[in-house]
Amino acid sequence: MKLQSFVFAALATALVVEASNPLAAGHGRLARRSQPTTKRCKARTPPKADDSSASTGNSFAASNDNKGDSNNSGKANDSQANSNTDDNNKANNDGDKSSSDGNKGNSGGNKGNNSGHSSDGGILSGSFDISAIAGPNGDIDEFNRGIDGAGWNPPYLGINDIKVVDLADALSKSDSPFHACAPYVDQFYRYGGANNIPPIMLASFAMQESSCNPHTVGGAGEQGLMQLTHEKCVNAPNGDCQDPDYNIKTGAEYFARTLKDKGGDLLQAIGSYNGWFKGMTYSDATAAANTGCCRCQNNLDYLQQFLNGWCQNVNAYSMKLGKYFNLDRC
Repeated sequence: MKLQSFVFAALATALVVEASNPLAAGHGRLARRSQPTTKRCKARTPPKADDSSASTGNSFAASNDNKGDSNNSGKANDSQANSNTDDNNKANNDGDKSSSDGNKGNSGGNKGNNSGHSSDGGILSGSFDISAIAGPNGDIDEFNRGIDGAGWNPPYLGINDIKVVDLADALSKSDSPFHACAPYVDQFYRYGGANNIPPIMLASFAMQESSCNPHTVGGAGEQGLMQLTHEKCVNAPNGDCQDPDYNIKTGAEYFARTLKDKGGDLLQAIGSYNGWFKGMTYSDATAAANTGCCRCQNNLDYLQQFLNGWCQNVNAYSMKLGKYFNLDRC
């Protein structure tokens, strides 16, 4: 009993001493706090990156989120964020590569433009998607605007706005429709250059009008490659309006003059070559269908065949370009 009383008294004395000495008590608490944290709690493993972010394609958002985690969660997250950043950079590099490849494709298309009239138009060496009613220069409904209604009223299109293939490049292709025009290439280049007209455009008139046959005679007596009407033949050498040099020269000069008279409106100038006029209706164009001169109709597919067919080194007839085909009944 005396021993228990002694122990109790000793403990009470120690507690009084510690309470009366706050400095010693503080050192005791600091000593306990300075013990290694590993004894208090185990370090957490950083969470895995959310796979759903990759599947949705939000690579930049995932990268930014992981970078934020790495700033707060130690070296393990730093390593993970760097890994994600590397993946994102790889994706970005792949994207840049795709952009570069796309630009290479554009560069290939623009290679022809550099030899043409402008950056948007001019001579092209590339290929384009061409359908029966559309192509690189627009579609038939644009070219023929108003014909099925109040009358032809086309949008303005300048000669520098169109895309064409270079005639020499066209002839280098084994399947080119222009091989029939090969004997007259020099004239197409000579008179095209003299009148600021792409040579393939003159050759396209020849293909459209006569299939490049210099001896073709039209339904109304039109002559030769360019199908010159009789009033244009008065100065032909020895009266021979089918002479290829005279025929191409006269056709080129007529078209250049018409283009100037139309204020540079290419659609009106090309249409005029086939007898089109502003305000022409479907009924006007097909009025001759039931006469003795069925082929005296205006070819309502003329502009589509010319701009998106021949000028692209495509045979407009074998490809059946157009939608009216009003001459098929002839």
